[in-house]
Amino acid sequence: MSNTINPVDQGMHNKISDKSGETSSTQKLELAAPPVRQESRDESRSGDTVQLTDSAKMLERAEKTLADAPVVDSAKIAAVRADIANGDYFIDADKIAEALLRTDMELSK
Repeated sequence: MSNTINPVDQGMHNKISDKSGETSSTQKLELAAPPVRQESRDESRSGDTVQLTDSAKMLERAEKTLADAPVVDSAKIAAVRADIANGDYFIDADKIAEALLRTDMELSK
C-alpha cells in the first residue's frame, strides 16, 4: 500500500485548517532525518573548534593558579608559631570584627 501526497494540496489544506481552527482526520507524516555519514575519528575532530569566553578563560587561569598553590603556607605557620612562643602574637579583635561586618554587608547585597 502506498500513499501519495501532493505537496501543493497538502500545503493548502494546512493553511485552511490553521485559519479555521478545525482539525482534520488526515495524519501528518514525519520524515526521518537522513542517515548521518559515519566519519573516522580524524575526520570528525578536524573541524571541531571551541572558543572560551573571557570569564571561562579567567576561571581556567584561577583553577591552574590554585592547583599550583600549596594548601598550607608552611612559612606563615612557622612565623605564627614563633610569635606565639615568644609572646609577640597579637589578635586585633576590632580588625576582625570590622572584617566580619564588611563580609556580612557584602553578602547581604
